[in-house]
Amino acid sequence: MLNPLEKKRQNYLTFYKDGIHDGILNQKMNPEKKFSAYYKRGFADGLVLGGLIKEYGIEKIGADNDR
Repeated sequence: MLNPLEKKRQNYLTFYKDGIHDGILNQKMNPEKKFSAYYKRGFADGLVLGGLIKEYGIEKIGADNDR
C-alpha cells in the first residue's frame, strides 16, 4: 500500500511520462494536462528526444556511452 507521499510522487511521474510520450509521438500538448508543470517538463524533454531521434536515428542514440 502506498503512503501519501509515494502516491503523490507516482502522480508526478505519470504526468512527466505522459508529457514525454506526447512530445515524441504527437508533437502537441494534451490540453487536459497542460496545468501540470511535470507534464510540461516531460513534453519539452520529449520534443528534444524526438529531435535527436530524427537527427541521428534511434539506433545511434546513446551509442557514445558504450565505450
